[in-house]
Amino acid sequence: MLSIKGLEVRYGAIHALKGVDVELKEGEIAAVIGSNGAGKTTLLQAVLGLVRPNAGVIELGGKPITRMSANKTSNLGVSLVPEGREVFGTLTVTENLRMGLKKKIGSVTKRQFEKELELVFERFPRLHERQNQLAFTLSGGEQQMLVLSRAMISKPRLLLLDEPSLGLAPIIVNEIFATINELAYEGTAILLVEQMAHKALSIAKRGYVVDNGNITLHGSSTALLNDDRMIKAYLGAH
Repeated sequence: MLSIKGLEVRYGAIHALKGVDVELKEGEIAAVIGSNGAGKTTLLQAVLGLVRPNAGVIELGGKPITRMSANKTSNLGVSLVPEGREVFGTLTVTENLRMGLKKKIGSVTKRQFEKELELVFERFPRLHERQNQLAFTLSGGEQQMLVLSRAMISKPRLLLLDEPSLGLAPIIVNEIFATINELAYEGTAILLVEQMAHKALSIAKRGYVVDNGNITLHGSSTALLNDDRMIKAYLGAH
């Protein structure tokens, strides 16, 4: 599904990514772990096309997308849920969800949209209760449910998630992670950037540790959860 080889990204004198290799299969979750500023968000942005790599190759389903714009990668089925829960605050929940179909407006009937809404509301009943509520009035957890649903309503092949647990209560984090796991089970490939290392690896097939732009550890989630270096650096308390 997703193949990244030798990825390099520079911001002037700053070498943000240094020869990064990542593999992700269909229906698989790969967790990207690391401290703030390690290069995790840059990795997601490079895949989507928000930043231009200086070297390396990114392929989606065998098709090179290394220098494609975000608009083109979105059309190929790549969707990003950025850090910070970026909702359209003055639009209702339902209007926000319709924005997830903006590239398909005109080709999606009202009935088809209603069916998609039913699926969203079945997954997140709280969004159903607040479907006519303005997005800025939602709690942080509800906003995260909304941006995740908005990304999923267009049925992406590849979902890029940037810190979905940030600032959320534990019970909401559990709900969000259960949904992420369910989406992968349904066939979506998911690249998950997350500081809650144990939580991320518990649902991921494999993991990558990014430090100062380098992949310093990688392997199956089981192996990483039992790696002494990983335990010392990231898993000491969970």
